[in-house]
Amino acid sequence: MSSELVEMLHLDLEPVGVYLGNASAPCDLEASPEKRNCIVPLLLTAARGRSVGLTEEACNCPGGTVGCCFGDGFTRKNPGIHRMLAQGFGDDVSPDAPIHLREGERFFCDDEVAMRWRNAMPFSDKGFPRVVFAPLSRWDELGTPDIVLVFADPDRISALITMLGFHNGRVVNTVVPYGAACHSIVFAAEQMDKPEPMAVLGLLDISQRTKAIAGYLSLTMPYALWEDMGVDLDKSCLTTHAWQEIEKRL
Repeated sequence: MSSELVEMLHLDLEPVGVYLGNASAPCDLEASPEKRNCIVPLLLTAARGRSVGLTEEACNCPGGTVGCCFGDGFTRKNPGIHRMLAQGFGDDVSPDAPIHLREGERFFCDDEVAMRWRNAMPFSDKGFPRVVFAPLSRWDELGTPDIVLVFADPDRISALITMLGFHNGRVVNTVVPYGAACHSIVFAAEQMDKPEPMAVLGLLDISQRTKAIAGYLSLTMPYALWEDMGVDLDKSCLTTHAWQEIEKRL
């Protein structure tokens, strides 16, 4: 698969292919159920060149379970998570409980509003029994991914969002839903089923930003959108004087 787009963008991290429901592909790393697995570090591992396999059992973070398309992990693994996402459990937990449990992450003003968000999540079962995260350099080996996730700074994100409209002329080609950092995957999985899919701007979860790279966001999309951006690159904004000026600081 062509790496021309990656080269023209000067990406310093490889695009990550997400393979949903892949039970058998050999991986460099298999996430262990014995440890707490946040999805962002696993995605970054893939972006740095190593493939990662993740089963539902090893996806032991409720939010990560949802993000990786293993169904409604909130209900199965942490039914009270909406309270943590709002104003916390207060005196219902011990005084020595982590502060984010006692005081909440305060993404929502109260439990009712948090439940409204939770009930609107586009839960998906597409990840069962295992998902694989693989860098672009492994796609020829593993086949075409379902979803592509790119970590990039605002300059490169701006170019990618511009290029999403290059062949369709639509005003809106990117959505910015609120969710955990890994929820961009489940949001992109929802887009796979739409006649005019969009990309998902993410890595906006401030509780997980410390696990990411400062100054970077993610852009996640069905593979078809990634493939479309690689067509007619010689006519794209990446060949203009404007991009050449930006290249000087990349």
